[in-house]
Formats: sequence, structure tokens, C-alpha cells
Amino acid sequence: MLRSRLLRGLRLALPMAALLFVAPPMSGCKKANLVELEVPASGVELRYDLQPGATFDGKILRRETLSSRGQQLNRSLSFTVQLVVRGLDEKGNALVAATIANIDIDWVVPGMPMSMDEFAQKSKQRLEGATIRFFVEPSGRVFDVPSAPPELSDPEAQVLDSVLEGLTSAFFVVPEEKLAGGGTWENSDTRGREGKLGKYIVETNRGALEGMFEDTEANFSFAQLGIERDRTETTTTKDGSSEIRVRETTTVQFDTGANYLRSLESKMTRTQGPTVTTVRFQADWERGASSPVAADMGGGDAPPADAGAGDAAANGDASVQRIDDPCSDDYVGPDDCLDPCSVNYMGEEACEKAEDGAGEAPAEGAPAEDAAAPAE
Repeated sequence: MLRSRLLRGLRLALPMAALLFVAPPMSGCKKANLVELEVPASGVELRYDLQPGATFDGKILRRETLSSRGQQLNRSLSFTVQLVVRGLDEKGNALVAATIANIDIDWVVPGMPMSMDEFAQKSKQRLEGATIRFFVEPSGRVFDVPSAPPELSDPEAQVLDSVLEGLTSAFFVVPEEKLAGGGTWENSDTRGREGKLGKYIVETNRGALEGMFEDTEANFSFAQLGIERDRTETTTTKDGSSEIRVRETTTVQFDTGANYLRSLESKMTRTQGPTVTTVRFQADWERGASSPVAADMGGGDAPPADAGAGDAAANGDASVQRIDDPCSDDYVGPDDCLDPCSVNYMGEEACEKAEDGAGEAPAEGAPAEDAAAPAE
């Protein structure tokens, strides 16, 4: 699924890499209110300050276009989220509770046995007010995101997966090192064995500190970064191989005073055979007033089971589907798949069961797992 693929992609993205251009500040800030600041000689270190009780209000919008063999599918999803930091673990990772509201769905799902208006209304009733828990590292890497509970219908699970993907995309994984004025960074990574059974991934991230600015009207300062991602994923089976190519550009505004992500805009194009998926994503955050919270380190394992699950989901009352196998397509977590015969294996060992057809890939042109295809 897209969500699990995205999280695995985030593990590959540290540190990110360098753009060859400097873009103007994003549309979220009016240029008339912006004053360019000098980057400190010691550089800028970006880290999230997620203390217990901190609250953040977010707006998330995702628009997707999928084109294949002359046919086109358009979908959009937007929602607001109130995020509360519930506690910190011994490593400083924050357990956050995200409550979803104001869901707006405009989807076309081929073969849907109900009207789209009915589908959208039913999905809103099931998911509006739901609270989802997961962990965020100080770098912004997200982990332990729950899967959809099995009692949800397939369309409802797709909507929940899209919401989860939107939440995880709304966190930017910051560079590990300090950034100097005009500083750029680049990272290339390969996983798996080229030309062998299984997956072989080549990913390059390029980024730049495009500048520091002060919004004189809103009274905050931010660092603006630009990132380009180039990823090629080749899956090889005994019957042949298929390739997925991802190109993505992202612009980030990170509040350097309050230490959190102010806004993120990205455009991703994903190509698999004749299928091209384009996704435009926008996330905006504002820090709210802190509130006292009770320590709650129970883990992020409770998405909603029914309409308005809300705090019941956060308290673990809903049925939960936990995926503990790192080789599962739906696994979300830090561990790598260790089975050489799985298509999700990225190690160096050969599959001794290759002759039995283990590790086969989806057919060329099938909807991609980390694309915004109908099964996101």
C-alpha cells in the first residue's frame, strides 16, 4: 500500500539532497509581508519540538490524476486535523493523537455499487471525528501508523488509507546536518541486487536551503527548502521485470522559532508502464495553545472502527489489525524484510525457492502500491 511504501521511502530519504535553483517563497506567505534574513554563519539546524501537550492544527489537501491507455481518473481528498502530543518515549519520540474532521471527498471509483454521493457521505460518517495515534521522531520520521481495521468495507478502507497517507506526508524528514547559507545536500541509495530476483531500488534526493525569511504580518521566521526526489524501482521475477519511476519536487517552510513544519507543497509523477499518476499535495500547520495531557504511550494502533470513533479509537476500543511481518505489503515499521523470496526483500541473498515462482511481481501496468491508484 502507498502508506507503507511511503514510510519505507522516508527511511531512505535521510539526509535529502540538492536543488540547482532557488525558488521564491510559497504562496502561503504574501511576498509583501516577507523580509529575507541572513542565514547564521553557524548554519541552521532543523528539528521538531514536540513536547507533551503541544497542539497543532493542520489542513491537508491531496489531488490525484491517474491516466492509462486514454482513460483518466481524477480524485481529491481534503480534511483538517488537530494533532496533540500525548507523550514522549525514552528515545524522545513523540506519541501524537490526530483527530480528523471536515473530510471532503471527490472520488471516482470504477465499479462502485453505489452513487458517489452516497459513498462520500458514508465515508464521512464512518471517519469524521476519528482519532489516530502514531509516533514521530525529532527528525520528522513517522512510524507505527495503524492499518485499517478489517470491518471497514474496501472503499472505506481506501479512504482511511488516503487519510493516513495524508497524515504521514504532512511531516517532512529534516536533514541530519546543519544547513549553511546556500547549502545543498545530496544522497543516493540503492537497495537490493540489480538484475536478480526481487526488488532493486535506486533513489537520489537533492535539496537546497533556498533562504530564510520573516513574515512580518504573522510574526514568524522560517527556512525554505527545495527538494527533488528521483526513484526507480525494478521488480524482477522468473517471467521478467517491471519498472516504476517516481519524480517528485517539494517545497518546505519550516518555522525556525517554534521548530515545526509550517507548510509543504509537492508534485509527484509516477510512471509504471502505460499508467501515469500525478499527485499534488499541500499541508499547512499552525501551532495551537498547549494543554496538559496524561502520559499515554500505548502506541499508534487504533484507527476508527465506526462512525465518529474519535476518542474511543484513541483509547484502543476499536478492533485493530496489526501487521507484524516486515515482508507484508501493509507492514509499517523500522524492520526490513529478511525473506530473500519476498518481492519486498532488498538484501543480498539469493532466493533458493525461485523455481517455485516465489517473489513474483504484479503484472505490468497494474496499479502501483505506492501510487495514488484506486487501492491507496
